[in-house]
Amino acid sequence: MQKGYGIIFVSAVIAMATFLILPCLAQEKKEKEKEKQEKDIWTEEEPRGPREMGEPGGPGRPGRPGGPRELTEPGEPREPRGPRGGPRWFELTDETIEQIMKDLAKSEPAKAAELSKLREKDPEKFKEELGKTATARERFEKVIRERMEARTRQMQAEYIEFLEKTYPKEAEKLAELKERDPNLYIKQFRLSMDKYGRIFRAARENPELGEVLKEDLELKEKEEQLLKKIKSAGKEDEKKELTAQLEKTVGRRFDLLVRQKEIEYGRLLRRLEELKKQLEENKAEVTKWKDAKFKEENVKKRVQELIRGFKPVPWD
Repeated sequence: MQKGYGIIFVSAVIAMATFLILPCLAQEKKEKEKEKQEKDIWTEEEPRGPREMGEPGGPGRPGRPGGPRELTEPGEPREPRGPRGGPRWFELTDETIEQIMKDLAKSEPAKAAELSKLREKDPEKFKEELGKTATARERFEKVIRERMEARTRQMQAEYIEFLEKTYPKEAEKLAELKERDPNLYIKQFRLSMDKYGRIFRAARENPELGEVLKEDLELKEKEEQLLKKIKSAGKEDEKKELTAQLEKTVGRRFDLLVRQKEIEYGRLLRRLEELKKQLEENKAEVTKWKDAKFKEENVKKRVQELIRGFKPVPWD
């Protein structure tokens, strides 16, 4: 990573650290207890992926206040990545550079003029020098905050839209709380994400998986109700009937778990085909680059660029 990018990126991350991390400490004990719970075939792992989901008041992990949470299921489209591998909101885009230069022209016109000339002569060196200016760092930190806040608002809106279609009563309750008691709304929003967040994340890219998880949640609630009735039932015939209902419910949940695994298996097969295609493309590229004529042409071209004083385009 170029020095300029490094300076900007580190500054931005430091500026956001408290905002993103500190609220998580309140849930640390709870999270450790969850990790200790024994897993069995009925305990499905949460989707893994880069996904961002914010809560009211700032970016946060659903059910884990303040921590970033990715929103895609395994293998689903991830957050857009920039050429340097990080989330696109950390990329120094041309649009951002233009805004920084406008700000710099107002506060430090001489510096702006100097950088403009350098930009024409050596774009990479220009970005490096731009990253050293306080105005650029401040502007870029602001841009990152704005991008993340916009992403958070977008995710919140998508979640509320999901509730309105799938769980309208839950959406109505949140809407009423938002008007009546914003603080209680934040708490209830987190609880809502604890309960329905996994379904929401799945339904965004795989509607069938979303429906499977939705039905499984309904059956899990029914399962809990039946267990309570069995424990309080006084007659053996009643317990026998309730137990039969419980067995049927658990059996259906098992079928749904199998379907989840089938969906994941299908996703892995598609991913495997994509990787095979990439392997073939890479193999063809290696063959091309190993060709002696191709090497000779590129070496001569690079030498001429260096002699003329041009900064060559990286081979990789």
